[in-house]
Amino acid sequence: MKKVLVVDPIHEEGIKLLKKEVEVIIAKKSSLETLLEQVRSVDGIIVRGTNISKEIIKNANKLKVIGSHGSGVDSIDISFATEKGVIVVNTPDAPTESVTEHVIGFMLVLAKNILLANRALREGKFKSKYDYIGKELANKNLGIIGLGRIGLSVAKKCIDGFNMKVLGHDIYIPRGKRGKIEEMGINIVNNLDILLKESDFVSLNVPLTKETKNMIGDKELRLMKPTAYLINTARGGVIDEKALIKALKKKEIAGAALDVFTIEPPQLDNPLIKMENVCATPHIAIATEEALIRTAVTSAEEVLKVLRGEKPHYIVNPEVLKK
Repeated sequence: MKKVLVVDPIHEEGIKLLKKEVEVIIAKKSSLETLLEQVRSVDGIIVRGTNISKEIIKNANKLKVIGSHGSGVDSIDISFATEKGVIVVNTPDAPTESVTEHVIGFMLVLAKNILLANRALREGKFKSKYDYIGKELANKNLGIIGLGRIGLSVAKKCIDGFNMKVLGHDIYIPRGKRGKIEEMGINIVNNLDILLKESDFVSLNVPLTKETKNMIGDKELRLMKPTAYLINTARGGVIDEKALIKALKKKEIAGAALDVFTIEPPQLDNPLIKMENVCATPHIAIATEEALIRTAVTSAEEVLKVLRGEKPHYIVNPEVLKK
């Protein structure tokens, strides 16, 4: 019987599905030393953020597939996996609804000063309600950087629900898709500077790549309105955190909402988790019961397809199939 190593905890529904066809091995620890030992005889791996390095892949003699529990694959050495003929799959559709709702939740919390008002009330400062006058989302400009599944989902809900005006920027819009995006009511802008200058809210929905690393830095933050808010549910490395801290302290932007950080968990002395104009959560945008079930089941299904010799639906490195 084939074996699948589950490196990080996933929902039991995914485990049940795997057990119907393979032997499931639950990693004792996610340390490098433990994984190097446990991957020796497995045919598949399911991972949820733990680094699957070249060394680990090299040590897995029978490995055929690595499944990412989520859309992000930056913790997996894709290049070496491809070189070794190992298929990498992910679950890009599963987290869309939950992350979309998290983005919109962030927007509401920031616009309505909910965190500050809640704190004031708990401190007995009821009269301070006039100190926390908020803003409506209606008719505001929303800039979305990254027009993938989540970016488009955020756009649709904000257009339909709040009548927001959406500007979108993406350097990888597939041929033939531009027209469909514009039909949704999204104004595609090729120049990122224009989006930053005109937006009241900027939502980052891009993967972490060489092109997107620190794509929001000093220059970009200075372009934003002093009344604008920055939201990141993508990857921490997309923002230059030092530049963001400086911009928030100097009030070059009104505030930020962050579900991800460059280093996770963030250091306790990281100013971003202490500032009053920042709403921060511990990388939980995907963490709803529904999304966790969808993600676990989809990652299990994709891994099982590969082990059966079938073509997976969400393959990250399709060039492996040519080999």
